[in-house]
Amino acid sequence: MHHTQPRHFTPGVGMAADRRERIAARRAFVGLKLAFLDALGELRGPEAQWLRAHVLGAEETVDLWLLRAPMFEALAAPEHRPQRQALRRALETVCPDTQPASAFAPL
Repeated sequence: MHHTQPRHFTPGVGMAADRRERIAARRAFVGLKLAFLDALGELRGPEAQWLRAHVLGAEETVDLWLLRAPMFEALAAPEHRPQRQALRRALETVCPDTQPASAFAPL
């Protein structure tokens, strides 16, 4: 009869780390969602309403990621530069290295 050692199993090991990762991911998502809503703060009209509804309905980071182009388009006016910059920083925090480095990147 051949005896092998049982697989090492300790209940709960790894679960705490998984939970911390899920909480951190959720906090990052909520922070990004708030950054999107803050950027939309002063915008009015049907486009802003549409964006606001989609941001509020977002359930995952990818949902917000897919809204970035219409967000930047809605914030294209020169007076919205601070909102664009804040939104770009928030996106870079959650989705780093998503754009190639360039001195000519629009702000």
